[in-house]
Amino acid sequence: MGNIDRLIVLYGSQTFTAQEVAERIWRTTKVLGFKGPVQAMDDYPISRLIHEELALFVCSNTGQGDEPDNMKKFWKFLLRKNLPANSLVKLKFGVVGLGDSSYSKFNFVGKKLHKRLIQLGATPLLNIALCDYQHDLGHDAVLIPWTKDFFTKMRDYFPNMPTDTNTSFIPRWKVSILKNEDYQNGHSLNKDIYYAKGYRDNFLEVHYLEVEQNVRTTDVTHFQDVRLITFKTMEDDKLGYNPGDIFNIRPRNSEEDVNDLFDIFRTHNMDMKPHYRLLVEENYEGMPVPDFLKEPLTLYEIAEQYWDLKAYPTQYVFSLLALVSEDRLERDKCIELSSPEGQEDWLNYCRRPKRTILEVLHDFHKSTSKLTIDILFELFSAIKPRSFSIANSCLPSQGRKLDILVAVVKYYTKLKKPRLGLASNWLKCLNVGDQVYGWVKKGSLKFPMDMNIPHILIGPGTGLAPFRSVIQDRVYKDSAHKDVLHLFFGCRYRDKDFHCREELLKMVEEEKLTLYCAFSRDQEDKIYVQHKIKEHSDELWHLINDKGAYTYISGNAKNMPNSVREALVEVFCTRGALNSQRAKEMLASIEREGRLQLETW
Repeated sequence: MGNIDRLIVLYGSQTFTAQEVAERIWRTTKVLGFKGPVQAMDDYPISRLIHEELALFVCSNTGQGDEPDNMKKFWKFLLRKNLPANSLVKLKFGVVGLGDSSYSKFNFVGKKLHKRLIQLGATPLLNIALCDYQHDLGHDAVLIPWTKDFFTKMRDYFPNMPTDTNTSFIPRWKVSILKNEDYQNGHSLNKDIYYAKGYRDNFLEVHYLEVEQNVRTTDVTHFQDVRLITFKTMEDDKLGYNPGDIFNIRPRNSEEDVNDLFDIFRTHNMDMKPHYRLLVEENYEGMPVPDFLKEPLTLYEIAEQYWDLKAYPTQYVFSLLALVSEDRLERDKCIELSSPEGQEDWLNYCRRPKRTILEVLHDFHKSTSKLTIDILFELFSAIKPRSFSIANSCLPSQGRKLDILVAVVKYYTKLKKPRLGLASNWLKCLNVGDQVYGWVKKGSLKFPMDMNIPHILIGPGTGLAPFRSVIQDRVYKDSAHKDVLHLFFGCRYRDKDFHCREELLKMVEEEKLTLYCAFSRDQEDKIYVQHKIKEHSDELWHLINDKGAYTYISGNAKNMPNSVREALVEVFCTRGALNSQRAKEMLASIEREGRLQLETW
């Protein structure tokens, strides 16, 4: 096997995270001298897999342990019953799973893929890497040591492989700057680089939408700004979506951040002006240039719509800065912050205070002055689309309108400036009449077709969004009734952050909905949705045990889902007279049956 120099890197990625990780690993394979592509699993000609000898798979999860869209065909093929058990006997492989342990089906897709490849005769070089976003170090906590072990294992087969992968930089594309002064006044604020030219992703039906309203649902004295944003379709376009579905939209950087980047360029006499155009070309056959980058774009468009200027730099970013730096002090610091031994320093400098990439460039200004356009494309991660639960029914507008409920992210750390969420602050600033692109995706929440089955909907805060959608749907179909729809809503104050209050109270008045509210700060003792669940345990036991109710939990993944689970277990114990073990088994059983579903973030 010593002469084989081909290693393929395949990914299943829903929001580009797995793609970025796969591309990072692929660049290491190039430094080590391997050939072979990095591509989405569904773009790879799967009939070739039986001939491959080395492969690395990177996959994320979507929904309730579902495989990403660009992996579905690949996975379906692998599941074929007529595939012989020795189909992949030549293949040696590794699987990296990118997951989040706050979900019950943690890294489910990676685990399924790892198991299936072994069933088809392939040999794992290492056990699966179960990366956890919840870890202090994020996915890198598992990814970095696992990748190192994977390449060490490969050295058994390729003893001549280089040992140091940090000494050279492999740009994924060739980027040239076209300094055409004709473009002096050249950036259009409305042109969308991804979709304006009609480029389409294979899996997306992208819609051009206009902001119809952007309303604050919280009182101006409340610390949290929450927006109910309504988009309407253009001309005769129609959206098709069901309760529980998701709306995806890709945000843009703020003018302030874009100007800050160009100030950095100016300060360091870097010849990078907003109107310069960039020509991005293929550098390696296995790393194609995305369609939208093939036409020369202005540096301003790239800075506004492609590079994520609010991203928190990974340790990899510091390894890139160390490569270009000519200042000894800064270079040593970058080497330290990018090393396994420097993880705690990196945590304290970057992740805990949520320091952005722009702030790092200011801090390491001598190293920044040496950056080239190739390295900038590597240094900045791409802006990823953001997902929001659709907060209205498609039916009343016949698919012409769509609502989302957005909590605007703004908080403070030890750094002076507030930390601002990229997507939520961009959405907050959209004005009526602004036009954007977005697309709908099937959500993970599945509601039963039988309108008589009771629904227990537990959605504090913006967790209300998918439930407003299903309630509106039932109201439109004239099948909403207080015996069937039971909504547990929680917020801090009845008068400050009770989203869609008038609409919900009107439904209660019309006996279309039973509403249980927990206002945590309106009294001395904090009351949360889990307290309301225990308070109404008789009714909930009757609904779940006797009426076969479906229970849904939506909202922040931090503490709420587990507190609600514990409250339900207590209901089963006290009202169902079950011991603790039996009550937990009952909860697990209704979850397996699809009668307990979660959507958390």
